Amino acid sequence: MSQQKTVLVAPMNWGLGHATRLVPVIEALMEHKTKVILAADKRPYDFLRLRFPECDIVRLPGFEPVYPGNRSLAVQMLLSFPKMMKCARTARRALQKIIEDYRIDMVISDNRYELYSPKAYSVFITHQLNIQTRNRQKIFKPLITRFINRFIRKYDELWIPDYEDLQRNLSGALSHLSKYPLKNYHFTGPLSRFKLKDIPETEHFDLLVILSGPEPQRTIFEKIILDQVSETDLKTVVLQGKPEKKGKQKHGNVTLIPHTGDREMAGFIQSAPLIISRPGYSTVMDMTVFGKKAIFIPTPGQTEQEYLARQLEQAGYAYFEEQKSFNLKRAVEKAQGYKGLPKMPANNRLKILTGDLPGKIQTKSAD
Repeated sequence: MSQQKTVLVAPMNWGLGHATRLVPVIEALMEHKTKVILAADKRPYDFLRLRFPECDIVRLPGFEPVYPGNRSLAVQMLLSFPKMMKCARTARRALQKIIEDYRIDMVISDNRYELYSPKAYSVFITHQLNIQTRNRQKIFKPLITRFINRFIRKYDELWIPDYEDLQRNLSGALSHLSKYPLKNYHFTGPLSRFKLKDIPETEHFDLLVILSGPEPQRTIFEKIILDQVSETDLKTVVLQGKPEKKGKQKHGNVTLIPHTGDREMAGFIQSAPLIISRPGYSTVMDMTVFGKKAIFIPTPGQTEQEYLARQLEQAGYAYFEEQKSFNLKRAVEKAQGYKGLPKMPANNRLKILTGDLPGKIQTKSAD
């Protein structure tokens, strides 16, 4: 019998999406009797600690951008290059110590470009292979692409959380390229922490708001929503995306819930006639489990979310508005004319990929 392998799983720390979409990856690894160590910081750390109490977890800080309102996130990242490189060097030193302390055989990094190592088989997960820019900022795109590809090529394997099929994919031009930075790339199918089984019933409500993403925009978005929903009679549930907080609050027609477990959250999504959220890619993947009607409000400056929102609207799936001009009453009315996100069929691709990892680790160790 082969020796049990130890895998370090590390999501990007910006918001919760990169951590939540790793839930099925972690579950698949554990089904294969792999020992899983988790590495994260801030809210992703709190989420994973609560979701997988049986796993060891370590703090691993990383670079966090300031979300701009007047330029794209891609350009903001380019301007933050010196700070980003300093944070990357610090994180890589911390990674080497974790590998030694826990005898890590493999590292699975979700959008943390710096977490590769020659001492462990390294897998990179991303759907952001074609960074979106806009207007005059497009002149930076070739430089940004070369920059991120230089890091991706340090990895042994690339996983893309979508279908390869152009007819039913979710990420469009973000993930589907004519040429990939690694030859060893695989589409995993959409990754969601939710499953359509054993979903609890909830009390009737009219609107579900799912807050997510990095600060300060998460809090700005929350205030806009609460100010407008309080002027309606819509019975509203707001999931605040704060796993570090506890205690449900009720204010008139609004119920505020800092954090829920996966099963309870699935109940809210399943029961919601309409959902307001950011069009973060992880959220979009979650919505396709249930096929829900949604209103998407992109994070200002995040061109990826703007691209996804427009693509989903053009397909007739979901209505979107910009945060600066968001009007709740108008959005609720307009959203009724959209058919809702398509339900994506289940696939076993992830189970196959995780099952193949021990052999790949063994092969790299022998080289």
